[in-house]
Parts: sequence; structure tokens; C-alpha cells
Amino acid sequence: MDGNLIEGLKLMVIGMSTVFVFLLLMILLINLVAFFTQKHAIVELEQIELEKLARLNKSRKKKKGASNGAPTAVITAAVSAYEADEKKQSS
Repeated sequence: MDGNLIEGLKLMVIGMSTVFVFLLLMILLINLVAFFTQKHAIVELEQIELEKLARLNKSRKKKKGASNGAPTAVITAAVSAYEADEKKQSS
């Protein structure tokens, strides 16, 4: 019985050591890739920010153009119709 217990403990230590070494290598490789691609990532993030600003400015320009023309025309038409009705009723 003691032999099986010792064999089980050896197997457990070998298995856990293997997983530990694998995870250690994986973390090392991920950090290595992050280090080598750091400059590229910064450039990419700057491009993303510029695209966001361009989209925001474009949407602001669309909103400005649409909000100035359409409601003014509707309000003008409504006032003209109201004044025309008032003239008909007063005459």
C-alpha cells in the first residue's frame, strides 16, 4: 500500500510540475510577444482614435446640417398656415 501511495505522490508532483512549467513558458512567451509588438500596438491605437474622431466630426456635421434646415422650414410653413387661417377668419 505504501508503494502505491508514494507512486501516486510522485505522479502528482511530476504532473503539477509539468503544468507549472508549461504555464510559466506560456506567460513568458505572451510577455515576449507583447514586448516586440508594443510599437505596432501604439500606432494602431492612435489610428483607431483618429478614426473615432473623424466619425464623430462627420456625425456632428450631419446633425448640424439637418437640424438647421428641416425644422426651420417646418416651423415657417406652420406659421404661414396659421397666419393664412387667421386672415381668412378675420375677413
